Amino acid sequence: MKFSGVNLLDELERPELAELRAVFNERSFFKGNVIFRPDEPENRVFVIAKGRVRVYLAYEDKEFTLAILGPGDLYSTHAGCFIQAFEDATLLAADVQSVKRWMAEVPLFTRTMVRVLGHILQNSFSIIGGLAFKDIYNRLMEYILREVRDTGVPEDGGLVLKFDLTIEQLAQLMGASRQTVSTLLNDMERAGLMEKRGRGEYLIPDVDALERAVGE
Repeated sequence: MKFSGVNLLDELERPELAELRAVFNERSFFKGNVIFRPDEPENRVFVIAKGRVRVYLAYEDKEFTLAILGPGDLYSTHAGCFIQAFEDATLLAADVQSVKRWMAEVPLFTRTMVRVLGHILQNSFSIIGGLAFKDIYNRLMEYILREVRDTGVPEDGGLVLKFDLTIEQLAQLMGASRQTVSTLLNDMERAGLMEKRGRGEYLIPDVDALERAVGE
């Protein structure tokens, strides 16, 4: 599912937007590279062309993931977050001033940016609430519940969830160690809340039972 709900790559291919497309330069980054830091003076706008990037906050030795953005998503660095290549990624990047004059002529850009930043703000409140009131097990169950409701495929009376994340990447999202997340996934299997089908693939036999477990 698109994070923003709109694929701007398709929009930029429209002939009438050729001038707008020309202000973006293609840049590639290897997995793990930090693309932008909050202390950098120049703000930029980018559209993800390939791969995925992670938007996160960092304080001392802790990191808190706010969003994983994929192809077609738009982001502006003025929000003051770290941006990291979640996997090998290619971005279409431009300075804010070059894009700014197009905002009135292409309202889709403004709407998409507001939508992405709104989701990130919502995720920020969710992280704050989770850190204040919930343990890692509850946060993990909430995440799986949300994902299976959004993307689960009906099968055998339940829903099949296919993670497009490694255990290490999932641990980054949860703000926990890889070992902790792996242990908690095993605990969920033993509790009958999910059943592993293959690499990154789980059957949730009773979504309502998972929701009740989250509530508890």
